[in-house]
Amino acid sequence: MSPPNPIVDVLRRNLRQALHGNSLEEAEKILLHLRKEDPLSRETRGLELELLLKAHRLGEAQALAQQLCQLFPDSGRIQLLAGQVAYRQKRYSEALACFHESQRIYPHWQTQQWLGKTLTQLGLFDQAESLLLAAREHSTQALLDLGWLYERQRDWSAAGKSYNAFLKEHPGHSFATNQLTRVKAKQLDPEALIEEAETLAEFGQALPEVLFEEYIDSLFATGQGPAAREALLARLPALDARQGVRLAWVCHRAQAYDLACRLFLSHLETNLNNFKYLAAFESSARKCHRLPDVLDAYRRLAPQERKLYGRMRSLASRMRKA
Repeated sequence: MSPPNPIVDVLRRNLRQALHGNSLEEAEKILLHLRKEDPLSRETRGLELELLLKAHRLGEAQALAQQLCQLFPDSGRIQLLAGQVAYRQKRYSEALACFHESQRIYPHWQTQQWLGKTLTQLGLFDQAESLLLAAREHSTQALLDLGWLYERQRDWSAAGKSYNAFLKEHPGHSFATNQLTRVKAKQLDPEALIEEAETLAEFGQALPEVLFEEYIDSLFATGQGPAAREALLARLPALDARQGVRLAWVCHRAQAYDLACRLFLSHLETNLNNFKYLAAFESSARKCHRLPDVLDAYRRLAPQERKLYGRMRSLASRMRKA
């Protein structure tokens, strides 16, 4: 066993502090020094993986995670980070396996929380709830995950209670505030929300961004498709990725397939591992006669996600038979 290296200890500590503070440029510099002193250890490689994850360099992170899981299969920390990479890429089944392995190696409430988040995404709500309630005993952050779980179940009352509980301990938290506003809007009658939007417009005020998705959904639900289209097209340039994806699903459910296809296409690159997203994108495109655009997009993106080649072959075959 090699003797302790005080320089390595200091570099690791400084790198962890930089990562914790999201000082990524500083973390990059420290990692360069650490690689010179200690290039191959599990600790150095794990910190490198954490840096890639925090820097949103998910392609590199995925490749490194696969390598490190083979090199250090008994590391709960490596398995946890690998699961977080897979989760961020929406490869939820793979993430679940990593988190289960991490929890087996080193049981911890944080891993329980990640398991709960992942099970929520997979629609296994009962299992997810029990894990998130257990994690809630250690961290209020689990309340946000419980809120989203209840939203997925369309239990707006329970979701609102979770977000309110979080806001009592973190007043003014922007994400929780927005989620609570959305949940309250979902409990309104569609006509009431439309009336509120019209009242704001009369006073020259725009509907808050957080309510826009519910407004569009309400317009479709009340048979006001042309108004929904007009409002959505006017707001289209200002949509962020999260809202754009949500609105794509709203349009898909409302059978506004041309709008859904346009929105799905705009955010395709960040959803290449999301099977439901790809299936809905292809379905929307087929119903508005835009399958050639899907194939073009898949050809462009297939080098970074090889599973698209199979989808391309399947689409091309269906188009020939049509």
